[in-house]
Amino acid sequence: MRSSRVPQALTCGLAALLAAGCTGDPEPPAPSPEAEPAPLPTSFAGEAPPGVEGEVLRYLHGDSAQAHDILDDPLGVRISPVGESFLISSGGEDRHLLHDAATGDTLWEGEARFRGFDSAADGARVLSMADADGVPFVLDSRGEPVWEPQEEGDAYLDGLAVRRPEGWSAEEPHGEFTLLDADGGELWSYEFAEPEESEGSEEPEEPAEGGDGADGDGGAGEPSLGVPVAARGDMVVLASGGPSLQARSVAADTAGEELWTVDGEDAGLDSSGPVLPPQVMGVYPLPGPEEGGGADPADGGADGAGDGEAREGDGADEAVVLLRWAQPEAPSTLSAHDPTTGDLLWTLEEPGANPTAGAFDPAGTVGNLYDASTGVLLLPQASGEATTVAVDLAGGEVLWGLEEEAGSISPAFAFDGLVYGDSRGSTGADEQLVLDAVTMDVVGDDLSAYVEAVTEDGYAILVHDRQRFVYGPPPEEGPSEAPADDPERGGDPSGSPGDGG
Repeated sequence: MRSSRVPQALTCGLAALLAAGCTGDPEPPAPSPEAEPAPLPTSFAGEAPPGVEGEVLRYLHGDSAQAHDILDDPLGVRISPVGESFLISSGGEDRHLLHDAATGDTLWEGEARFRGFDSAADGARVLSMADADGVPFVLDSRGEPVWEPQEEGDAYLDGLAVRRPEGWSAEEPHGEFTLLDADGGELWSYEFAEPEESEGSEEPEEPAEGGDGADGDGGAGEPSLGVPVAARGDMVVLASGGPSLQARSVAADTAGEELWTVDGEDAGLDSSGPVLPPQVMGVYPLPGPEEGGGADPADGGADGAGDGEAREGDGADEAVVLLRWAQPEAPSTLSAHDPTTGDLLWTLEEPGANPTAGAFDPAGTVGNLYDASTGVLLLPQASGEATTVAVDLAGGEVLWGLEEEAGSISPAFAFDGLVYGDSRGSTGADEQLVLDAVTMDVVGDDLSAYVEAVTEDGYAILVHDRQRFVYGPPPEEGPSEAPADDPERGGDPSGSPGDGG
């Protein structure tokens, strides 16, 4: 491609001569006044999207907003719900603010690296952070400290602290482990012993006198212990690196006692090859009968397990431990287990193959979304006919899937029976779409306001006409304070770091 090489001075001179010859002595054009940007709106002129109820409580941008200056970051902010608050993170630096959704009060602010969301012992969502020196710490949804390491190397796991052997790695996983509560009190210590190598026909050594395997001695008939990968309440789940998982108690009177064992060889999995270590996807509470789950509990699971009799009760404490059994070139399988007994509730083949996880990876998977009101879990798929599937955790069936041709829909978060996602419109611009979590029916599109985040008690941030509005129940109708140990205060129970919503 050729480009003009006419000198700029000559070009200007020719232009001036031509102008003078045509119009005489020209008057220089008056400078156009700089157009001032329209002021940010302070009143909400849109309509509340489906699932959002209440009224506008405040706006967050502009000189009269009376909002924290973090919202004026020139590189923008990221806003995520956590419990009854909004986490506002600076786009330009590691600054964070916890903003009370109902009142707008600042609960906590500081400079730290946000490592992701984690879970408390009761499943409540907490914030995993690290200071400037890389030392981790955990905050609850009100900005209160939950945990900090007592010794270098201590790691947080779902409300517990894990002290692993010095120099621990997934390649050298054995040694002495100690489990502590969030305050640093010791709950249980044990040894994850290396398996003994058999030599010819020599008989295995006799277990130590009085050894029952509970302290990790691997006594006769006792399964080997393992590395902590998940916890909930007084239960910790251990992975030994093989196709099995164990749940052990960390309660004061029964610490180390075996609760249940799940073995892939006996789980009824249709596997064409060796069973690989399972990945713990999370511990999920199931909705009670009054909430209405994704399927009728009386219908049972996909394989007939988990029928009405097995799931009797008020539903308040019912939950499932969800595992994924992946194979390199075959569809992965999900299995759901009773967290109290380990009993198999159902199994379900996923649409395609999913990546095999590391043997000692902590629970959770990136990108999954859970709607606790319906018991529907949205799971991204690495292959197969669907990019994402919606799984009913009570019944053990796929309710719907986003097929490849619908790949322009990207689920962002789930709330109260609805899934909010971004859809690439015909104009190329992203638009928000609201789907029914159980049926996938579209309940809202062509919205006048974009839902950026919703807290578990229904306070939303709506983006409309260059302004952010907080929308929700007015203060006099706001939720009453619940006790700190009230499980209803809990957030996303999956414990998925970096879940995108």
